[in-house]
Amino acid sequence: MFNQHSGEMFRRRYREEPPLTNLHNIAFPGQLSQDTSAAPSPHGSGAPSRSRSQERDGTWGERDVGGALNREEAMAEFEEIRREISKISLQRTATRESGAEKPRTWLSRGRSRPSLARTRTTASRAHSDATDADWDKEAGPEPVGEDDLDLGAFLKDGHFEKRTAAGESAKKVGVLYKNLTVKGVGAQATFTKTLPEAIVGTFGPDLYRLVTRFVPALHFGKPPPTRDLIHDFTGSVRDGEMMLVLGRPGSGCSTFLKVIANQRESFAGVEGTVTYGGISAEEQKKSYRGEVNYNPEDDQHLPNLTVWQTLKFALMNKTKKHEASTIPVIIDALLKMFGISHTKGTLVGNEYVRGVSGGERKRVGIAETLATKSSVVCWDNSTRGLDASTALDYAKSLRIMTDISNRTTIVTLYQAGEGIYELMDKVLVIEDGRMIYQGPARRARQYFIDLGFHAPERQTTADFLTSVGDPNERHFRAGMEASAPKTASELEAAFRKSSIYQETLADVDRYEEDMETSNCSDTRQFQEAVQEQKSNSKLVSSQSSYTVSFWRQVMACTLREFWLFWGDKSTLYTKVFIIISNALIVGSLFYGEGLDTSGAFPRGGALFFSILFLGWLQLTELVRAVSGRVVISRHRDYAFYRPSAVVIARVMLDLPVLLAQAVVFTIILYFMANLDVDAGKFFINLLFVYVSTICITALYRMFAALSPTIDDAVRFSGIALNLLILYVGYTIPKTTLTGDVIWFGWLYYINPVSYAYEAVLTNEFHGRLMDCAPSNLVPRGPNAVPGYQGCSLVGATVGNTQVRGDAYFENSFGYYRSHLWRNFGVVIAFTVLYILITAVASEVFSFTGGGGGALVFKKTRKAKKMVTEESKPSDEENAVVRSEPVSSASSDSMTKERKQETVGIAESKSVFTWENVEYEVPYQGGKRKLLNKVNGYVKPGVMIALMGASGAGKTTLLNTLSQRQTMGTVTGEMLVDGRPLGIEFQRGTGFCEQMDLHDETATIREALEFSALLRQDRNVRKQEKVDYVNNIIDLLELHDIEDAIIGSLGVEQRKRLTIGVELAAKPELLLFLDEPTSGLDSQSAFSIVRFLKKLSQAGQAIICTIHQPSSILIQQFDMVLALNPGGNPFYFGPIGENGSAVIEYFAKRGTQCPPNKNVAEFILETAAKGGKRREDGKRVNWNKEWLESEENASMLREIRRLKEERSKETPKAATEQHEFAAPVQVQTYELMKRTFRSYWRDPSYLYAKLFVSVIIGIFNGFTFYNLTDSVASLQQRFFTAFLILLIPPTIVNGVVPKFFQNRALWEAREYPSRIYGWFAFCTAQVVAEIPAAVVGSVIYWLLWYYPTNLPRDNETAGYMFLMTMLFYLFMSSWGQWICAFAPSFTTIANTLPFFFVMVSIFNGIVRPYSQLPVFWRYWMYYVNPSTWWLRGVLAATLKDVTVRCVQGESTLYDAPPGQTCQSYTREFINSSGLGYVTTMANGTCAYCPYATGEEYLSTLNTKPDEQWRDFGIFLVFTFSNWLLVYFFIWSVRVKKWTFGMGYIFGQAEALIKAVKRVVQRK
Repeated sequence: MFNQHSGEMFRRRYREEPPLTNLHNIAFPGQLSQDTSAAPSPHGSGAPSRSRSQERDGTWGERDVGGALNREEAMAEFEEIRREISKISLQRTATRESGAEKPRTWLSRGRSRPSLARTRTTASRAHSDATDADWDKEAGPEPVGEDDLDLGAFLKDGHFEKRTAAGESAKKVGVLYKNLTVKGVGAQATFTKTLPEAIVGTFGPDLYRLVTRFVPALHFGKPPPTRDLIHDFTGSVRDGEMMLVLGRPGSGCSTFLKVIANQRESFAGVEGTVTYGGISAEEQKKSYRGEVNYNPEDDQHLPNLTVWQTLKFALMNKTKKHEASTIPVIIDALLKMFGISHTKGTLVGNEYVRGVSGGERKRVGIAETLATKSSVVCWDNSTRGLDASTALDYAKSLRIMTDISNRTTIVTLYQAGEGIYELMDKVLVIEDGRMIYQGPARRARQYFIDLGFHAPERQTTADFLTSVGDPNERHFRAGMEASAPKTASELEAAFRKSSIYQETLADVDRYEEDMETSNCSDTRQFQEAVQEQKSNSKLVSSQSSYTVSFWRQVMACTLREFWLFWGDKSTLYTKVFIIISNALIVGSLFYGEGLDTSGAFPRGGALFFSILFLGWLQLTELVRAVSGRVVISRHRDYAFYRPSAVVIARVMLDLPVLLAQAVVFTIILYFMANLDVDAGKFFINLLFVYVSTICITALYRMFAALSPTIDDAVRFSGIALNLLILYVGYTIPKTTLTGDVIWFGWLYYINPVSYAYEAVLTNEFHGRLMDCAPSNLVPRGPNAVPGYQGCSLVGATVGNTQVRGDAYFENSFGYYRSHLWRNFGVVIAFTVLYILITAVASEVFSFTGGGGGALVFKKTRKAKKMVTEESKPSDEENAVVRSEPVSSASSDSMTKERKQETVGIAESKSVFTWENVEYEVPYQGGKRKLLNKVNGYVKPGVMIALMGASGAGKTTLLNTLSQRQTMGTVTGEMLVDGRPLGIEFQRGTGFCEQMDLHDETATIREALEFSALLRQDRNVRKQEKVDYVNNIIDLLELHDIEDAIIGSLGVEQRKRLTIGVELAAKPELLLFLDEPTSGLDSQSAFSIVRFLKKLSQAGQAIICTIHQPSSILIQQFDMVLALNPGGNPFYFGPIGENGSAVIEYFAKRGTQCPPNKNVAEFILETAAKGGKRREDGKRVNWNKEWLESEENASMLREIRRLKEERSKETPKAATEQHEFAAPVQVQTYELMKRTFRSYWRDPSYLYAKLFVSVIIGIFNGFTFYNLTDSVASLQQRFFTAFLILLIPPTIVNGVVPKFFQNRALWEAREYPSRIYGWFAFCTAQVVAEIPAAVVGSVIYWLLWYYPTNLPRDNETAGYMFLMTMLFYLFMSSWGQWICAFAPSFTTIANTLPFFFVMVSIFNGIVRPYSQLPVFWRYWMYYVNPSTWWLRGVLAATLKDVTVRCVQGESTLYDAPPGQTCQSYTREFINSSGLGYVTTMANGTCAYCPYATGEEYLSTLNTKPDEQWRDFGIFLVFTFSNWLLVYFFIWSVRVKKWTFGMGYIFGQAEALIKAVKRVVQRK
C-alpha cells in the first residue's frame, strides 16, 4: 500500500539521489508493504490500494503485465537500486570536484534497463488527419541506444531547472486558497440572434456594449446578474504534491484550474484569496506569471511549425542567452520523454493541415507546457485522445517530475484509470460548483461509502467519486437510500461536517504556520531562482514576468514567423505565381507605352496598380493574424513573450519578404510598361512600392487586432481597401477631391496610398518633356497648320505641342515633385502609427477568452419557458444546460433511471462479412499498407469493439468497411448476406464521425428530421418519419433541449446527436461509430455506450472504435476486434463474462491477466506493439499467433457458413435499390430550407454583405454627389459605375468561406452517407445567395444612384437597377464556382486576387479598348464579364447627356490669320465627330472634346442602342457562373476529375523534392 508516510519517505529519498531507472522500472516503496489496514481494496468497499505492478521494458503505451507482487524480489531490487544510486552520486561528486564533469550524463546511464521513452515504432510516425493507421510492417521494439533518456537523472542533473547545492529544486512553491468563490456572468441559456436583431443591435445594445467596454464609466443601470461557478473552496496543494480534480462536465473543474492558474479574465469576479508560497495573486500576475501555468484541454498550436520548432521556440523564450546551448539538449530530452523523437521534423498540423497524429499532438502540447519550467501547473483533461496505456505513462511522468522538481501539480481528468488515481496525493471532488470532498486520495473512496454510497466491484475509484453527484449513475448501500445526501448542497454540507474537512483546514493552518516559521525561505529561494533564470540584461526588469528581454522575444518571434512562412510552401508557391503572373499580365497591358502624351494617362494607371497590387494581395494576412490569437494568448500566459513582440516580429519578416516581392514585381512591370529608364527613378519607384505594401499590410493587421472575428476583419479591411482606391487621387484628382467633394474629400489626407501615388507619379514625369501625340493634337488633319495647334493633355500651353511632365501632374492632379520625400515620411509615419495601434491593441484586447457560453435556443414557446424558469446555470467549461434537473426534488425523482423504449428502432436483418481486407496508399514514390488481411463479421444484435493503440488502423478499417475511402487501393471481399455491396449500401449504413460534424446553426430536432426525411425509405410517409424522430429524441434523452442550436451543445450532447442523426436514418444494415466516447467523462462515456447497447439489444448491428474503455464499459460489448500497428489483427472474438474469453485466449499463450485487471487495458498492454514477453521470458508475435490460432480458423469457418446460409435467401427487389433514399426534388427542397435557415441564423454573414453595400453605396453616392454636365463629371459618371468592381473582393471573400464550409460538411459526412446528391447541394447553395444579393443590390442602388444625379427617368433607372441586381448575383456565383473547383481554402485565398485583377483591368477602363495590346484586345476584352456590365451601364446613363466644358477642360490654340476658330476647326470636328469649339474673349480657340455623352461612348467602344444586348450577355455570364458551380462540383467532387492538374502538381512536387535532396546533400 502506497500510504502517505511511505510515499513521503520515497519522495524525500528520491530527491536526494539521482534515480538510475526510468519511471516504468521504479518499484515504489508503497509496493513493498501490503498495509491492508490503511484502507480497503479499491475494488471492494474501501479506499484504493496504492500497489503498482513492476513494469519493465516499456515505452509510451507499451508495458508488460506482471503477475502477483513478490515482496522479497521487490525488496532486493529496491536495495540494489539504492546502492547503484549512491554509487553514481559519489562518482558525480568526485567528477564535479575535479572540475571535469561530463555533460549529458543522463543520456547513457543504465544500459541494462530500458529507457522511459524508447523511440516508438514507426507506426506512430504517420501524421494522420483522417486515419489513424500506418506502416505495413510489424512493429517491434527498437534497440536501446546510447541516447536513451533517464528522466530522473536528467531532472536531477539540473539540465531542466536550477538545483540547490543539496541537489533539491530551487523553485518550490505550493498553492493555498481560502474561501475561494468564482462568479460568472450571464444567463444559462439564450436565444439565437437572427439578422434583424443583429441590425437593430448595431445601433442599440451591441453599440452600447462596445462603447462601455472601452469606456466603463459610461455604463449605467444594474450590473448583469452573476452566478457562482465554484463556491467557498478552501485547501492547499504543497510543492511535491499532486491533486486530482474530479467532477462531471460543468461542475467547475476547469474553472477551479483556471483560477488557481490565475487566469481570471473571463470571470465576473473572484472572491477569497489564492497565494503561491505566500505570493499574492496580484504579485504573481505581475512578476511571476510564467511560473503558474494552465494547460488547456484543446491542442492549439501553429500547424505549420514542426515539433522541433515548436519546442525550440518555447525554450528560446525561457532560456538565458548564455545558456542557449542547452536548448537542443532539453528538446532532445522532452522528445524522448514523450516518445516522439521520430516526429521532430514533422509538422504539428491540425484538422486542416496534415501533421502528427492526435495523440502525438497532445504530447507536443504537454512538452511545450513543461518547457515553461513553471513551478505550478494545472492540467485540464490532458489525457484526452490518449489510449489508457499512454495516459498512465503520462501520469507517471508527472509523478516523477513532481517528486524530483518539487512541482505543484493539479490535474483534472475525465477518464482516470485506477493506475492514474493511485499516483495522486490528494483529490478534490466538485459537483455543481461545490466542494463535496477534498483530502487524501486514499481515503476518498471509503468516505463516500461511509456516507451511504455503494462502490461497484469493478468501478474505478475516480469513476465512483464522480458518480456520487450523478442521479443516473450513483448507487446507494442497502438501507441508506433515504439518509444519504443527494444534492450538491447536501453533499457539501456533509463534507463540511466531516473530520476530513477539519483535517483539510488544519493542513491549511499548518502550511501557513510552516511558511511563517521558516520566514518563507522556500518562497525567497523561489524568487531568487526566478531572478537567476532571467537574462542578465538591463532590458529585463526584476519585476517582469518574462525571462528574456523584449528584443530577444522579438527575435525569437521573427524566427518563428520565418519558419511559418517557409513551412507553408503551398501558400508561398501560390503567392509567387500570382505575383509573377500578374506583373507579366499588367506589364503586357502597358507594354511599350509611348513616351509622348498618349502614354501619360496609361502610365498613371500602371503606377497606380504598382503601388496597390501587392498590398491587395496581402489581404490573406488577415487569416493568419486572427487564427493565431489563441496560441499567442496561451504563450502570453506562459510568459513566453508579449503579444506586441509578435506584431514587431511580423514586420521584421515583412521587410525582406515584401522587399523580394516588390523587387520581382517592380522589375517586371517597370520595364514592360516602358517607364523611365533612369536608375534613380527606378529605385524611388521600387522604394514607394515597397513601403506602401508594408503600410497596407500594417493597416490590415490593425483591423485584425481590433476585430473580434475574421468576418469583422475582412469586412473592415475590404472597405478600407476600397477607400484607399477611391480616395487615392487617380480616379478623382486631388484638386477635385479636396475642393469639390464636400462629404468625404478629407479622406484623401488620411490615405497613405495617396501620398505614395503622388510620389511615384511625380517621380515618373519629373523632368520629362513629352511631344504631343498625333491623337492629342487639336485640330489635326490635312487642313491643320503647324504652329496653330493645341495639345489636349492637361498642362499644355497655347501654341506649344510639347508638354512638360511637371506641368502635367501639377495642373492635372495638383501634385508637386518637391513633396517626394515629405510623402515618403508621411507613408512611414502612417505605417508606424498602424503598427503602434496594432501593438497596443494586441496587449489590451483579448478576443480569445470567453467565459462560459450559454446554450442557445431557437425561439419557441417551449424554449422561452425553459430559459425563463432556469435559475442556476452550469459552469463555463460546459457551456450547456444540463439535461438533468439539479433541484433537490428533481434529483430525487431522477435517481431511478428512466426506462427508454426502443420500440420502432430499425432492426438489422443482414449479416456483413469481410475477408482479407487490405488497404494501400501511395507514399514517397512507393506504397504503404495500412490494413493487412483483416477478417471478420457482424450480425444483427451484436456490438463489436474495435480496439488498438494509436496508429493501429482503427479509423482506417472503419472507413474501409463503410466504403468511404477516396484514395489508395482496397482489396478483399466485403459482402452483405453473401452478395456484393449494392449502390444502396452507404445509404443503408450509419456512420458516426469522431468529429461530430453538423450544421452548426440547426437545432437538434431540425437535424434529426433532416436526416429522417432524406434517408428513410421514400415510401414511408412524412408523418411517420417525424414520429420516428420523436421516438429518437426520447431515446436520446434530449427532449428538453430539442430546440437548442447545435453549435452551443456540449460534448456529450453532440455525441448523442451524432448517434441520433444516424439512427434517424433507420440504417438497415449496421451502424459504424468512430470514437463516440472520446473527450467525455466516465459517466457520459458509459451513458453513450449503454445507449448503444440498448440499440444492439433491439437488433441493431454495431461496430465501434473505442479508446479508453473502463472495465464496466468493455463489458457492454459482445465482441472485440483488436489491431496492431499496420492494421494487423491479433484477436477477433467474444469478450466473455468479465473478459473471460479474451483472458483465456492470451492465457493459453503464456500471458496471464492479473485479477481485477481491466481487460481492455490488458489487451493493449499485452499485444499493442507486436511482441511482448510471456511469463517464460520469450517474445510472442501476436499477429502471427492469431493467424495460426484455432480461434481464427473458427472465425473463418463461421464467415463461410454465414455467406452460404445468407446467400440462399431472396434478395431485395431491384426497384427498391436507390443510391439516395429521397427523390432529387425532395433533397433539393429540404436542403434549401436548411440553408436559408442557416443564413438567417448566421447574421454575421448576411450582415457583412449588407454592411458593405451600405458603406460603399454611401461613399460612392456622396463622393460623386450631384454630377453636372462638365467633361470631368462625364468621366466621373464613368468612374462611379466602375467603382462597383471594388465590391467583389469583400463580397467574394465572404462567400468563399461559407461555400467552402458547406462543401466540407457535404463531402465529409452528408454525401458519403448518401443524404443528398450534388445537384441538390448546388441548387441550395445557388438559390440561398439570391435573396441576399437582391436586398444588397437594392440598398446599394438606392444609396448610389440617386445622390449621383444619374438619369432619373423610369426606363434608365429601372435598367440600372436590373444591372445592379444582376451584378450582385454575379458576384456570389463567381465566388461559388471558384470555390467549387479549388482544392483548398488556402489556394482559393491566394488565387482570388488573380481573378479580381483580370476582371478589373481588361474592361476598357484602365486602358481604353483602342489602346489595348492586340493580344488582349480581341479575346480578353470580350470574355471579361465586367466589360459588358460597364458597356451597358454607360450606354444607359450617358446617351442623353449634353456636355459643357468648364475652365481648364478645353484645349487652347490660336486660329491662323484670316480664319475663325469655327472655320479652322470645322473639318476636324466633322471628320472625328467629337466635340465643339468656342472663341474666348481674347480670340483664343477653346476646343471641348465632347459635345454629348454619345460622343464619349464612341471612344469607349460602346453604342447607346446596345444596352439591352449588353444586359443579355452579362446575364449569360451570370448563368454561366451557376452552371460552372454544378459542373465543377460534379466533375471535381463527385467524379474526381483533376483536368490534368494532379499530374502537373505531382511532377512539380517530385521536381522540388529532387532539388531539395540535392541541396541537402551538398
